[in-house]
Amino acid sequence: MKNRLIQLSRIVVGLLFMFSGFVKCVDPTGGAIKIEDYFIAWGMEWMPFEVCMFLSLAQNIIEFGVGYMLFINAYVELASLVVLAFMCFYTPLTLYIAIANPVSDCGCFGDAVKLSNWETFWKNMAFLPLAILVFMTRKSCPTRLHGWRKVAVAGIGVLLALLISIKGITDEPIIDYRPYSVGTDINQAMMIPDDAPMPEYKTTFILEKDGVRKEFDEMNYPYEDSTWVYIDANTEVISEGYVPPIKDFTLTDVDGNLRTNDLLASKEPVVLINSPKVEEISDQHVAMLVEMAKKQENDEGDMYILTSSSAADQKLLDEKAGWSFEYLQGDETMLKTITRSNPGVLVLQNGVIIAKYHIDHMPVQGIDNPLATNLANIASENARLVILCVIFAVALLIVMIVGKRRRG
Repeated sequence: MKNRLIQLSRIVVGLLFMFSGFVKCVDPTGGAIKIEDYFIAWGMEWMPFEVCMFLSLAQNIIEFGVGYMLFINAYVELASLVVLAFMCFYTPLTLYIAIANPVSDCGCFGDAVKLSNWETFWKNMAFLPLAILVFMTRKSCPTRLHGWRKVAVAGIGVLLALLISIKGITDEPIIDYRPYSVGTDINQAMMIPDDAPMPEYKTTFILEKDGVRKEFDEMNYPYEDSTWVYIDANTEVISEGYVPPIKDFTLTDVDGNLRTNDLLASKEPVVLINSPKVEEISDQHVAMLVEMAKKQENDEGDMYILTSSSAADQKLLDEKAGWSFEYLQGDETMLKTITRSNPGVLVLQNGVIIAKYHIDHMPVQGIDNPLATNLANIASENARLVILCVIFAVALLIVMIVGKRRRG
């Protein structure tokens, strides 16, 4: 019974770290953005984004790697030590985050599973004893993998995490957990159901009388006693209520006019070039944007650049391109959520996201029929994922069979 508990703990902790690492390897840029949010909250705005990306990649690959090693029962002594170090570091850190609340979402499972800061802390508290047990009993997990076979099996898992991460950096995430995935009806995603729970707040008023300050709430506020002087008020969120998947899709033109409703009501496909910072667009991509703008103009279609950059930066891009683009202003965080590439391409029709591309992976035939070309693109991406998983499984099988034959 004791041995079964030890093995079960090892497998459960391994699966947790594998899942956490995998969903973040799929989208390392999203992890880097979350790490950047932490640095900004801690007053370290000067930290280069490249450092955030390196930390994201290292954390994701290590998480998946040690979880995978625990799961297959290889290098358990090393993996259990790393897991325990992770848990001992992140458990008090998530307690601080839950109390101080510098960011609303810790990002421990990327965009796949959203947990509040307190839920994240209690999750860590639940798994910390298991991590300690796995570490304390690390020598009680005999493995059948030895020599080159152990190195090969462990290496295959780490290589898989690395390949998925590279794919996530050079293209849009192969699995899109974000609210702006292809097929999303933005109008529906922004709606709040009639029976949805409403947010609840508690307001505390600080009043002063005869040099004495006292706190009141709505129930005992001295409405009829005018001798109390108002000093301050604090509002605490008791319950956030229902939060729609998309709550910040707001776009305005250069004159400050809201254009969101026009875009979402368009019956014709609208091409949106998503670039949170237009000043970071490369010369090669600028040339591609000009070609796309010319084609859209010839086809009498609409094309806008979504950005949070200033009017001065927009003007510089126009001068570099030799073309006057149409811009729509949006929140930088929202734009970074829509696409990871800068620029990325989004196609809307009737408020539905019918296509989304990394600009370097646009379909060869263009976007004359964005729905058809994107369905082909999705099929291709799914095929690549299936092929990658099959190669991974076959490689493991070959290693296991060859190892058994040599031992026999």
